[in-house]
Amino acid sequence: MRIGEDFDKIEFEVFGLELLEPNAFIGDLLVFIVAIILAFKVSKMNRNEPFFKYWRLFFIVFGVGFLFGGFGHLFYNYWGVQGKTPAWYLGLISTLLVEKAMISIHPSEKFRSTFNIVAYVKFCLALAAALYVSFFIDLAADYTVGLKVPTINTSVGLIITIGYFCYLFIKKIAGFWFFLLGLLTLIPVAVIQSMKLNLHQLMDRNDISHVLLIIAIICYYFGVKSYAEYKIGKEASA
Repeated sequence: MRIGEDFDKIEFEVFGLELLEPNAFIGDLLVFIVAIILAFKVSKMNRNEPFFKYWRLFFIVFGVGFLFGGFGHLFYNYWGVQGKTPAWYLGLISTLLVEKAMISIHPSEKFRSTFNIVAYVKFCLALAAALYVSFFIDLAADYTVGLKVPTINTSVGLIITIGYFCYLFIKKIAGFWFFLLGLLTLIPVAVIQSMKLNLHQLMDRNDISHVLLIIAIICYYFGVKSYAEYKIGKEASA
């Protein structure tokens, strides 16, 4: 076990290509597969409201972001830090999609209008910060610096939106606890990554984070499902 420093990256060769971190690639691939399955399951709910459309898009963008991240790990010797940046930008988009999904179910049109503007402004600021880091910070020395902007953006966005909407709807929809559970599952991810907690070379901080992220998005899916059931119940009683 190592704390504060990473194990040496696992190196291997395939068809003459010198590749890295097969465990990170497999973890990212698993996140992608689970996210795409969840997107498909949301689409099967046959709900046309923005809430479900944005959550479906979130799962797709989130999954694709991790797929890019997996290839960024695998081909780091060839792509360098630039191979990791697409995943960071997709992370900004996926957070915006969650925010818009949750905002869309607020009963006040004025609230929805105002906070959609806030969400877009926050996204633009985060995008500008990410571009600044990409172009003006030496990420070759420590590429984890590039993760700070999407991490902070996601933390602020999810804590405010999911936290507030759990407070707003939890008494009406018990399943909204799943959103809160998913959010709480992400807290250890931030701790593990910031402290560089590595259990083993084959189960490092990225691998542990992948397991927790899969749990988190599954919780989000059950939160979405609970809202679909709530809507069906209201329609049946109308």
